[in-house]
Amino acid sequence: MSQQAADEERWALGVASDLLIEAGFHIVHRSGGSTPSASFTAPSTATDDWCIEHMETGDTLSVWTSLMSNLSNCYALERLVQRHSNVVHITGRGGGAPRGNGPVLMAWPDMEDIGKLVRYGRGIRAICLITGNADQIRPWVMAMKPDILGDGSDWETFSPDLDPIVIEALRSLTLTVNHNNTISAGYEKDRVVGVLLALRDARIPMDADAIQGWALAHGWAGKNPERLAQYVRDINSGKRPRARPVLRAEYIDHLRQKLASGHNDPDAED
Repeated sequence: MSQQAADEERWALGVASDLLIEAGFHIVHRSGGSTPSASFTAPSTATDDWCIEHMETGDTLSVWTSLMSNLSNCYALERLVQRHSNVVHITGRGGGAPRGNGPVLMAWPDMEDIGKLVRYGRGIRAICLITGNADQIRPWVMAMKPDILGDGSDWETFSPDLDPIVIEALRSLTLTVNHNNTISAGYEKDRVVGVLLALRDARIPMDADAIQGWALAHGWAGKNPERLAQYVRDINSGKRPRARPVLRAEYIDHLRQKLASGHNDPDAED
């Protein structure tokens, strides 16, 4: 890379840093490695570090917005895309995916948007979320525990905690369903609906958004996190989705015993 090209690439990163500072607060999830602990850092250094750490020579910085027109809502974001060849704009509408390897700046996504990006994105080195409504992604943040860059005050109000029995049930589902299949049909539906109905019948509270956030943070693929949350909403409202019985009657007791003993054998629950 020539010195001029290197200077231009570094300037682009500097603009990205300015953009993130203007956004007020942001969330970083480093992909391709262990999930970092949440931390609160000064935006001037944190955003610089994030861009420099995750942009490598030859990378493309993808700037995501839901609609093409959303880009003009932030001058710094629009300028970043227009001025630099190593920065591209992608949109959620139409299933836009990152081009090549590199980090992604997601501007104003919700949890479904995050799921779609991860589903279709290949070569994503890291994701930085810029949000104007903390509540839209709060369950995901609480489950993923990403680094917080800038002002962390919006994250001091937490989403509802999931009951330990619910978490244990979700862990079991994560291990036993085939994530290449939809949970809208077949064994996967039977398993998921059966577990949720068992939790409901045991009067164990379930929060749909918190469960969706947990699923997104633990590798659930495609539209399954959304469908999982909708099942929870339906069941909480009194509906009982049809499913073939695949669980033992004492399923909840098995979960309680596992929690008490620390045992983790999904085959013992059926």
